[in-house]
Amino acid sequence: ASCCNSPSRICVYPSAVHAMVPQARSLVLALSWLLVGCVALTDIGECDESALQSDERSHVSLLQVGSQPHPARGRLIPSSASDMSKPISEFDSQAALVSTVVSTADAGPVTVWTTLLPVGIAALLVCLLCSMPRSESLAKSAPFAAEFAGTFVLVFTVSCCVLVGAAAWNALAVACSLMVMIYAVGPISGGNLNPAVSFALGLSGTLDWKTVLGYWFAQISAGFAAASFASAVISGREPVSLSPVLPFRPIHAMAVETLFTGMLCFVVLNCAVSKRNNSPTDGNQFYALAIGFVIVAGGYAVGGISGACFNPAVAMGLDIRHIGFGWGIIYTIFQLVGATFAALLYAVLRPEEALEGSDLLDYTPKMSVKCLAEFLGTFALSLTVLLNVVMGSVATPLSAAAALMCMVYALGDVSGAHFNPAVTAACVARGATSMRDGLAYVAVQVAAGIAAAMVAWPLHVAAPSGDKTFSLRPGDGFGFGAAGAAELLFTFVLAYVVLATATTQKPQSQVSKQNSYFGLCIGSCVTAGGFAVGAVSGGELNPAVSLAVYVMSRVSPGLEPAASVGYILGFATLQLAGGLIAAAVFRLTHPREFAPTVSTGVAALYCEFVGTFVLVLTAGFCSTVGSSMWGATAIAMALMVMVYATAPVSGGNLNPAVSFALGLSGDLPWTKVMEYCVAQIVGGACAVGVYTAILEPRHKDLTPVPPFSWEHAVLAEILYTCMLCFVVLNCAASKQNSPADDRNQFFGLAIGFVVIAGGYAAGGISGACLNPAVSLGIDISHLGLHWGMPWVAAELLGASLAALLYRAVRPGEREAAEALREPSMLCRCLSEFLGVFVLTLTVGLNAITSSMAGAWSAAAALMCMIYALGDVSGGHFNPAVTLAVVASGRSKCSPAVGAGYVASQVAAGALAAATCAIFGAAGQLPQLRLSPGAGEGVSTGGFVEFVFTCVLAYVVLAVATTKRPASQLSKRSFHFALAIGSCVTAGGFAIGSVSGGELNPAVAIGLAMSSPAASMISLLPFVLYELSGALLAVIAFRMTHPTEYAAVEKA
Repeated sequence: ASCCNSPSRICVYPSAVHAMVPQARSLVLALSWLLVGCVALTDIGECDESALQSDERSHVSLLQVGSQPHPARGRLIPSSASDMSKPISEFDSQAALVSTVVSTADAGPVTVWTTLLPVGIAALLVCLLCSMPRSESLAKSAPFAAEFAGTFVLVFTVSCCVLVGAAAWNALAVACSLMVMIYAVGPISGGNLNPAVSFALGLSGTLDWKTVLGYWFAQISAGFAAASFASAVISGREPVSLSPVLPFRPIHAMAVETLFTGMLCFVVLNCAVSKRNNSPTDGNQFYALAIGFVIVAGGYAVGGISGACFNPAVAMGLDIRHIGFGWGIIYTIFQLVGATFAALLYAVLRPEEALEGSDLLDYTPKMSVKCLAEFLGTFALSLTVLLNVVMGSVATPLSAAAALMCMVYALGDVSGAHFNPAVTAACVARGATSMRDGLAYVAVQVAAGIAAAMVAWPLHVAAPSGDKTFSLRPGDGFGFGAAGAAELLFTFVLAYVVLATATTQKPQSQVSKQNSYFGLCIGSCVTAGGFAVGAVSGGELNPAVSLAVYVMSRVSPGLEPAASVGYILGFATLQLAGGLIAAAVFRLTHPREFAPTVSTGVAALYCEFVGTFVLVLTAGFCSTVGSSMWGATAIAMALMVMVYATAPVSGGNLNPAVSFALGLSGDLPWTKVMEYCVAQIVGGACAVGVYTAILEPRHKDLTPVPPFSWEHAVLAEILYTCMLCFVVLNCAASKQNSPADDRNQFFGLAIGFVVIAGGYAAGGISGACLNPAVSLGIDISHLGLHWGMPWVAAELLGASLAALLYRAVRPGEREAAEALREPSMLCRCLSEFLGVFVLTLTVGLNAITSSMAGAWSAAAALMCMIYALGDVSGGHFNPAVTLAVVASGRSKCSPAVGAGYVASQVAAGALAAATCAIFGAAGQLPQLRLSPGAGEGVSTGGFVEFVFTCVLAYVVLAVATTKRPASQLSKRSFHFALAIGSCVTAGGFAIGSVSGGELNPAVAIGLAMSSPAASMISLLPFVLYELSGALLAVIAFRMTHPTEYAAVEKA
């Protein structure tokens, strides 16, 4: 390891060592297979006998129906399948009641072999690392190694989700896996990771066919290897059988595989290949986000029909029993058909791809091309909604939002990507779209909605819900007035966000012309509105989608009568009205879009009012009638989109605590602080009045959630309001992290996702308001004078603590931007301490409150803190990551600095565990402990930790320590923390029921300290496996990114 840390010695080995490389590789390969066999044999002895007695095969429904996890204590996913029906901890105090049913199973027998195995693996990896060849000898094979590595991780994640994953979250886990690996290997190979994608690229002329065939070999072999490895490591499970899901026929399964594989390839072509959408001189940073989330759209929509493979490597890998020649080859054929359709549509929609130079710059799409783009986007959105409804999905708004986001990113530069008559009406009223274009857009959007209904019709007839009528009408217990008002309000939000993020002038501080967040914001409005008011109105927020639902209810009515035509007319009218109101409000909040010299003082107050109004409105609906599982996510999306929409005018505070923190830090004058606070509180109060009038007599009071006391609730509010304000200060106010001449584009994403971290972690304790405007609004029945005032005091205290920590971590922020200095070692260690503390605390509180979204919440915490502190310490927050960065050389982190980081990380984990113990003492709550899942062996748990810790460390190396691509003009990476945090989403949900999904020795040590007697038996093996995973990540990085070492070797 020492030679790897010395820049002068990297990859420079004596000739004798080079001569031994082939023999060493053969030895390592043989020993690796031996170890896998030993693990399989060892774990069979450690598994529950009952797990081995079943001989039934589980059909692959990869992303919706998947297998249920075993009960486990203190881990990142629900304890059992029955927990999936329990409400998640979030703003609803009644829904945050804590389940006290936890597993009492032990990890099984632990032998000396259990501890020696990871030691042997680590030793082998060190030997292999020290015998790595020089970079020039790896350069030619690097793209194929990258495709193998990325596809292996993807298929391994899918396999784990099928075998032991959390059914409601599998699509999200697989999507995150795909996204992070595309970001990691995209600069090397293009990040195809899918034979169908490579085929589409070959048809489009982007890849030569020789490379396509090479990629196919790497991808398919990786699929077989990953599926085999998963089956060997996770032993004692029901065999997997790839086939259409009954009662659907093969024709139905092949149809949806063709459609959504086509959508996936189409998004790849438009987001990653198009010269206009991803210019070689100014590339976008959203391409992998758009590609990955196609899996969320299709996974929830058709996972219960075909299994939602969309990838021949996945299909053939999971058909391992037939070596891919059972259903796997049939799936592959139709997936390639989908790729062919995608290539044809791409050629029709982008004829400019044949142009060069000024001809390309001057190109304007024809009206027919723009209308085709609007048709395709609306069709994909409407079909996704309908199939989610037919299949009874638990995540219809998330799936629909993903479909909308992907198609907006893909076609935004063609037609503007309205995909919604209400949005088109808003754009016409704002002057961004001509009346002629608007009328044509609305016509094709309506036609697309009808076409989607006709495609969904036979699938509805064949589905188990075939006798059920899905009518367009208000939810149970609500009248048309309440439903119509809900549709108007959230259609207004959607249209307003489109105007504010997609039709405004590029800020001077934005170096790149590429807007990384506009599609994310537009799609997230559907997530927020769908989960908030789905129970009231259905949450369509789109006349074309409403029409699609209505048409399907007419052509496939089931046993109940369809809704009358009056509902579609009424809903569509109110949705269009919401779009027109959005255009009017936009003129108030963004006056410089119409008069560049006008003052924005009053407009800033309008922005704070509107943004806080939308945030409190969403929180109110979610806490009263919204989805308990997704409530915190919906509120986080509302905050994120409104921060992005209002930040260019007012800064997007939307929270008196945030304004207070900015005042304390000197970044906002106190007169502005007072004005903003008044606007925010008034906006919150108006929102409370509106949702109370709509939902009367339903209302939830603000109160500590039993069995927690007010002291616990106040502490939770202090901690997570501090986190929120700290992220705002570091991501939006810092001169170093967001300089005036190159502002970052991730600030709204980081700020919004704090609510996902805190909402699931603290929602079952205090309600997780984190905002005085929300606290006072929810406490409306007491005019904010009951629990509202203690909550406000706690939140302001949290803001004060955030300002102090901000100054401690960034002592030079008061200096001029050009005088900023490199952070001191003390500041870096404090940065690492804070990041690990927040991460471990979030993991612990999710476990204590029996949250079903622990991995999602932990990933959000990690992502937010990396965005906040990545430029201070690198944002490792994990001893395994620190080891990987040190071992990767290139002077990225010296051993001395790494040692300081690890000490800070372990100390932070211990303090977070002590803090969790305060909450754990409140009553009969789950006990935190580090152990494999019930019926799982330590070696099994350790091996899956090994794999996903390797993935996490590899992604860190690939996205956060590499040279900036020439096509990326901004020095501020939009995606680096998103990719790193998403590794926890993928790994946590995929293997949480097996190992807990910690992927971090500091978190593991913290959990172990909470229950030493029960945890120490697993601690050492888990830590060793995780550190070994870091070493494997370095080896994989050296093989896939050899150019990172070329300059060092020459030196």
